[in-house]
Amino acid sequence: MPIRWMSEEEAHRFLAERTEGRLATCDGAGQPYITPLNYLYRDGKLYFHSKLTGRKLDNLAGNSRVCFEVSETGKISISDDRPCACATRYASVLAFGAARVISDNAEKAALLNLLVEKYAAGKPYQPVEEQHADGCAVVEILIEEISGKRNVDPE
Repeated sequence: MPIRWMSEEEAHRFLAERTEGRLATCDGAGQPYITPLNYLYRDGKLYFHSKLTGRKLDNLAGNSRVCFEVSETGKISISDDRPCACATRYASVLAFGAARVISDNAEKAALLNLLVEKYAAGKPYQPVEEQHADGCAVVEILIEEISGKRNVDPE
């Protein structure tokens, strides 16, 4: 089935339009760890919130290098009984970069409000105030490399 690579612009747009991704980190021994999470894409960066402690933040403290994956699965095509005749239509993006935990509560509150706004989808919500932003961690990923591809129907 035809694979079509996304342009960099298409890959960034794909990230902006989706709601769930998977963050890959590694611990000091090189053990990979993947976390599904909600995120915000803004100006070439990804943001997510987290509790203040845990494996994900421990891994980031020792190694800020990350990979972030976002995908969607389309139809599955089975054309006959041979396994190689099966295909899944999909789109996926991989973003590589460095993560940092944001320490400024004003910046955290602003990002948390943007994140809530995204998922509230027009419904009213109580904004996060700066003094409450220290109750969680907000992490920024600066995207340094991005690639995306689609498995599409033949033309």
